[in-house]
Amino acid sequence: MTWFERLALARRRLGMTQAELADRAHVSLPTVKAYETGRRRPSHPYLIAVLDALHVDRHDRNQILTLAGYASDAFDLGPWRLPGFMLAPGEAIAEVDALPWPAFLANETMTVLHANTIAQRLWGVDLDSEFQDPIDRNLLSVASNPRFARRCLNYRDVVPVFVSIWKGHHRGAEALESPNPLFGAILQRFLAGEPEFVTPFVEAWQNVEPRTPKIRWRYPVVWDAGDGSVIRFECVVNPASEPDGLAFNDWIPVDAASAAVCERLRAGA
Repeated sequence: MTWFERLALARRRLGMTQAELADRAHVSLPTVKAYETGRRRPSHPYLIAVLDALHVDRHDRNQILTLAGYASDAFDLGPWRLPGFMLAPGEAIAEVDALPWPAFLANETMTVLHANTIAQRLWGVDLDSEFQDPIDRNLLSVASNPRFARRCLNYRDVVPVFVSIWKGHHRGAEALESPNPLFGAILQRFLAGEPEFVTPFVEAWQNVEPRTPKIRWRYPVVWDAGDGSVIRFECVVNPASEPDGLAFNDWIPVDAASAAVCERLRAGA
C-alpha cells in the first residue's frame, strides 16, 4: 500500500471528510484530494500537519512518512521524552519487591543491583550481608561458583546467553584477548571458579554468535530448589530505565508445580 493510500485510509477510519481534514490541517480541500490520490507529494511540514490532524498512531505514521520518503519522527513523540516515564531506581526496586516470582534489577553489565526476597531465598543468599562488591554480584562472576552453578540444571544452556550478550554488547563487543577493565575484572572472578563450569564458557565463546541488543529478550532456567523439586522458569528481561541502563529480570514459573514452589518461597516456607 502506498503512502497516500494509507493516508486516505487513516481518514476514512475516523469517518472524517476530506473537507474536515483540510480544516483541521489548515490546508485547502484540493490539496487534501491531491495528497490522497498521490497526484501531489506534500512537503514534510505539510505531511506532518495532516498526520497530526488525524492523530495517526506512531506505527502507521512511521509507515506513511517513510513511504513518502521522509524520516520517522517516532522518537520525538514517544512517552520516553516525558519526565518520569522511565522508572527511578527506587521505583524499580519497589516494582521488583512487589512481584510474586523471583525477580531482580540488573545494570547493563548484568550486575545484580537488587533482588526480591523470593529470588534471594531461591538462590540461598542474603544480599544485605553477602556479595557486597559489585564485581561479585555480576551474573557471570558467580556463574562458576558451585553454590549456584550446580543448582542451575540447564547450565550449558544459560552460559551461552551470557557469552552472546558480551560478544555483542551495545557498549562495545568484548574479546577474551583484550577485555575492557570491567569485563576483565568480571572475567577474572569467573575464571577463578570451578573448571567444570569454566569449560562450557570457553567452548561457548568459540561457537556462539553475538546477540543483537533487543528491548525484550528471554532465557530459560531450570533450577534445583534444594528440596528435591525442580523449578522451571522463563526469564524475561525488559528495560526499567534506559538512561540508567537498568533492566528487570523476571523469573516467571512456567508450570503449576514451579509456581507452587515460588509461593512457598514467598511465604518463607
